[in-house]
Amino acid sequence: MPVLRHSLHRTPGERDFLMAWVSVPDLTVSPSPQRYTHLAPHRVRFTSLDSDFRSDLTFDPDGLVVDYPGLAHRLGD
Repeated sequence: MPVLRHSLHRTPGERDFLMAWVSVPDLTVSPSPQRYTHLAPHRVRFTSLDSDFRSDLTFDPDGLVVDYPGLAHRLGD
């Protein structure tokens, strides 16, 4: 994940990435321009650069997602 690779869950910064989106079940691959912005320790904003979607993600100290609002929330420790 770009956040872990660039330590955005730990250190200030903002990075743009061009990711691949794979549609299921037809397996069509499309470009997905994205931005990740450090908000605070363990808090990062994901912004889609080709739509109006954005979400503030929470990470643990190891860079694993703890909370992705509307999609997933890690249970337990």
